Amino acid sequence: MAAPLRLVVWPGMPDRGALEEAGKRIGRELEIEVVSSNEGLEDLLESEPPFDLITPSDYLVEKLVAEGRLIDLSERFEGRRADFEDWARNPSWDPDERFCVPLAFGTTGLLHSSSRLPGVEFWSQFFDPDERTTVGLLDEVREVVGAALITAGHSPNETAVGPLADAALLLDAQRDSVGSVSSDDFTGPVERGEVDVHQAWSGPASLSVRQNPDLAYVVPREGALLWVTTGAIPVDAPDPKAASRLLETLIEPELASLAVVNGGYSTPNRRAREVLSPELRADRALFPDEETIIRCQVLSSLSAEGERAMADLLDRHAGGQGREVDSRT
Repeated sequence: MAAPLRLVVWPGMPDRGALEEAGKRIGRELEIEVVSSNEGLEDLLESEPPFDLITPSDYLVEKLVAEGRLIDLSERFEGRRADFEDWARNPSWDPDERFCVPLAFGTTGLLHSSSRLPGVEFWSQFFDPDERTTVGLLDEVREVVGAALITAGHSPNETAVGPLADAALLLDAQRDSVGSVSSDDFTGPVERGEVDVHQAWSGPASLSVRQNPDLAYVVPREGALLWVTTGAIPVDAPDPKAASRLLETLIEPELASLAVVNGGYSTPNRRAREVLSPELRADRALFPDEETIIRCQVLSSLSAEGERAMADLLDRHAGGQGREVDSRT
């Protein structure tokens, strides 16, 4: 019997039921690892036996491509590229559409309680809250520092001393108000009243908003990060042919749509969006309008020095919250 295919996926993306069904369709068992950050995924690639299929987001794709660590998928998926939205074609991290297939996308904005903290529109309200407001951060260096850089009027990919100093001032001002640092659960603290507003990925946030009328999700007016999570196959994958068949199966509309329905993740797959309910297709947290997308920026791969500078900044200026800043960034 063939060995199980080894996968690294995000919580709820691809949907667990879709993964199980895709495994059945290609006749293979799956061994699944779950991560909640690109940094965690990169760490697994360094510390674990080879994986067959991984799900890196934008800037990690760029980095892995530069290092020659992903298989060229262009021949296998050339005929499927038209299934994806125009804005998801020829992305900056994979301009020739050779090394990955987009699976999900979203924004990084703010999830807040409308009753406890109404009128949230700006990152500045998040980084300079009043003394009664408690906030939550994602546990990912690029997200937190990137949001601070955007608030200060810089690119989220900036690593020069001046812009990072501006970001540090914002993190210093916010520090005493931080009540949660988590990428695993950033909706629960808002739902339970532990924080008033939490930095959040739009997918799980939109699911919480649909379930709790007191919650609201906003893409701040200064702009935000737009992220795209992909499917990719490492060059050392034990069974790349089977992994490719699995990825092809996962982008079938009825399976791709399950991540939206069950996990709240937006899909760039046009055919998958067509099978969603009208309510989900109209959800602007899931599928932002063009004006919102124009305000967003994407993360790009940084040099090792740039990664370290961001991690050191967060360690110095947003530490002390019962966490260790991830030194893998």
